[in-house]
Amino acid sequence: MKTQLLITFTTEDKSNADVTAIKTKFVLFSKKIFVLTLENSDELVISYNIVPSSSSKFLPNTIMVHRKRETNTIYTINALNRLIQHLNGGKLDRGYVLNWEDYKNGVLLTTETGFKFLRTNIYDVVNVE
Repeated sequence: MKTQLLITFTTEDKSNADVTAIKTKFVLFSKKIFVLTLENSDELVISYNIVPSSSSKFLPNTIMVHRKRETNTIYTINALNRLIQHLNGGKLDRGYVLNWEDYKNGVLLTTETGFKFLRTNIYDVVNVE
């Protein structure tokens, strides 16, 4: 079964409404929704795994991501490529071995000039029945 891992950026005031929208709008694969805090930010990130359908439309401020299970690192492919280029003298090498422990419990995202890494902490775990 094909799934998609999504994260929605939100605020504390909107997080409950966003979680409710996620629960009603999508078929969730893992039956858990993770609400995470971001270091040095007032934003929260809601992480959830959906079973996509032809009618699936992302919520505002949502992106598709990947996760390295062993280190609980959430990342976009573009951010991963920019990080590898940064660490590898500007060269993108798909065989480059990244030390994932350096990016444990965090989110790796692109910026206009490169990438950023933000540590995360669990704010809430919502079990979906």
